Amino acid sequence: MLTREGCVIRQQRLLTVMEQKQWDLFLTADPRTAYYFTGSPAPADAPVAFLLWTEGRSLLITPGVKEGLADRILPLETYSIERVVDYAERDLAKILRQFLTGKRLAVERRTVTGMMEQALPISARVEDATDTILRLRKRKEPDEVAEIQRSLELCAAAYDAARKTIAPGLREVDVYAAMYEAVVKRAGTAVAFPGDFACGERCISEGGPPTERVILSGDLYILDLFPAPTFYSADTCRTFAAGAPSDIQQRAWEVVVEAVKRAEAAIRPGVGARDVYRLVKDYLDRQPIAEKSFWHHVGHGIGHRGHESPRIIPGSSDVFEAGDVFTLEPGVYTKALQGGIRLEDNYLVTETGIRNLFDYPREL
Repeated sequence: MLTREGCVIRQQRLLTVMEQKQWDLFLTADPRTAYYFTGSPAPADAPVAFLLWTEGRSLLITPGVKEGLADRILPLETYSIERVVDYAERDLAKILRQFLTGKRLAVERRTVTGMMEQALPISARVEDATDTILRLRKRKEPDEVAEIQRSLELCAAAYDAARKTIAPGLREVDVYAAMYEAVVKRAGTAVAFPGDFACGERCISEGGPPTERVILSGDLYILDLFPAPTFYSADTCRTFAAGAPSDIQQRAWEVVVEAVKRAEAAIRPGVGARDVYRLVKDYLDRQPIAEKSFWHHVGHGIGHRGHESPRIIPGSSDVFEAGDVFTLEPGVYTKALQGGIRLEDNYLVTETGIRNLFDYPREL
């Protein structure tokens, strides 16, 4: 869970921006953003509102946990045996009307429904704060890093189970079931367990949920995982061989490991994400064994959502900064390999370089 100390820091950072932009009030209806600022979780699709006034006063309206960093927390009813609740957003809008004061309102627009829009005062100047929140989220505080590390623990449990389970003749769904059982036992409850679970030639151009496909001897099995105990998730990848790795598979693995190491050595505050992409892409394309098969991003920021800045792609203008948490995930994918190899770790950018957050073996 996010800590009170971390939420204080994040609210103060927002207040600084509000003062600079002369906003009187900030409003979000995104449960993720409300959790980010208050530490109070609610279901991802729940109607929620968090308000922060420029003088520092705050209000949380939520159907979820009634604790968090807010001066006042109001409950929102989403189910009742006394009345029909079809649109809790409509009830939320009614509550909001009495609190939306000020001449300049900053609203995280992407989260506000049409029903809630009706609560915004006509006389106020409403500005979109969506990009502001994106920029604030880029820097992760220690409690956010700790949540990502909780997800990494689940990734490790899943990989341990996969290594024990993978064998020719089993199906992708069999391996998935073993991994998910391990994740639930480690978490002590059910958690979201999305990822890519494709093996063999299916993983050359595909990913996504497991299928009934039978694992063949010599298949490579790419497992790209991002379990989410709350709203924060890690994003890791390991590749396992169904049987002893062949010589060509081992050589390709060494190429991917080298690509990871080159990227790790290059990243520090001030380095452009597109430069890291080009370094990795050029290296992989020079390796005949890769057959110029690397086609996707080199990595991306993670945490509050699956893909955030910095995005390590050729079209990115992002620059690495202290506090970023990101992935590196180069790979090669060919029929000669009987699948593909992708390796992915998660890192924290420090003042002097990077720190790998995922201490898990990379071997096939």
